[in-house]
Amino acid sequence: MADALSRKSGMIAGIKVEKEIIRDLERLDTELYTGFRLDEDDVLWQGTRLCVPNNATLREALLTEAHSSPFSVHSASTKMYHNLKQHFWWSGMKRDVATFVSICLICQQVKIEHQRASGLL
Repeated sequence: MADALSRKSGMIAGIKVEKEIIRDLERLDTELYTGFRLDEDDVLWQGTRLCVPNNATLREALLTEAHSSPFSVHSASTKMYHNLKQHFWWSGMKRDVATFVSICLICQQVKIEHQRASGLL
């Protein structure tokens, strides 16, 4: 049966290993998220772009405003993505923009292939 002293040294060795693992994980975490920072209000930024949380309602509101507001005039997905990415960032943003534009009813109705060709003059 092990005495209390040998158990204590084993626990200390385990704690040291855990601290080294934690330090390694923190280093990897920092390398993984290069370019991200928290400001004084705990708002997350990726460079100069605001990181949008994984909140479907918020992202939908941003996409709607960027696509359907009177100032945006239903831009195509590439233009909309480039406009949004100047100010915002989230994982999968390009895919979300393409999906949003592809299901926009107004955009589908005015697509060139849905318009009748004009007759001969």
